[in-house]
Amino acid sequence: MNAITGISMKAGLLTGGAMLAMFAFGPYAHANPVRINFSGSAGSGYVDLTLATDPDASANYQPAFDQNDADNNISPPLSIYDPAGAQYIVGASGMFSDGASNVSITGVIATSPGVAPPGETLPKSFSWLTADGNPYSFDNLFYASGSPLVCPPGSPPYTFYGGVLDIFGAMFTLDNGDVVGLWSDGVVPPDVFGTPGGLTYGLSVFTPTTDGGYTLSSTQFAGATATVPEPNFLWLFGAGVLGLFAWRRSAELRKASRAA
Repeated sequence: MNAITGISMKAGLLTGGAMLAMFAFGPYAHANPVRINFSGSAGSGYVDLTLATDPDASANYQPAFDQNDADNNISPPLSIYDPAGAQYIVGASGMFSDGASNVSITGVIATSPGVAPPGETLPKSFSWLTADGNPYSFDNLFYASGSPLVCPPGSPPYTFYGGVLDIFGAMFTLDNGDVVGLWSDGVVPPDVFGTPGGLTYGLSVFTPTTDGGYTLSSTQFAGATATVPEPNFLWLFGAGVLGLFAWRRSAELRKASRAA
């Protein structure tokens, strides 16, 4: 083996090793689609999310609250940014069960700029779904590394954050016409919202009405769970090893061809 070939082989092995590590240890939350398993008193199931880059995600988003605007019932415009680390949820599929029947998840309700509560500066993707004349927030944002604080320090302040969704969450459509809202309440201390503490989620189900609107049919503000399952390590490890062997075999064939 000459020096140049040896260097090339070593570089290739290092590259292959890096690829193997990437396959074996890369965070599953960066895959696409991403599965969330969720469960609560309002229902349970799983949803596979199709994600896209959010070009508006930026550390320049900072939740803000203006007491003067709040006192005068003035809603500031939405921020031109979404929170740092956010990705768009652009598609969804899966299954939802209310305990009596199983229905397919078919997609997401599209976001549209919503009017923020008085005094609050909220993310660009902030939206409302109206049911029974009441607004329910969502933004269809996903956070592979955990959601930051997105709610402004109003009165009283909401200081909890964390989870793959933020406190506004996502709205998923079902094939029976219903809509499921799923959101993170963040990491809370023990006994807050009647939970043992830690990361907790909320879940709501909306049913269509004859006038084209929705009614809230069931809800659980906190105490629901939502998890992103880890991939099968052995499968990923095997895929990485096969890729490394394929590269090595290709290198040997190229070497034999040059020798001939």
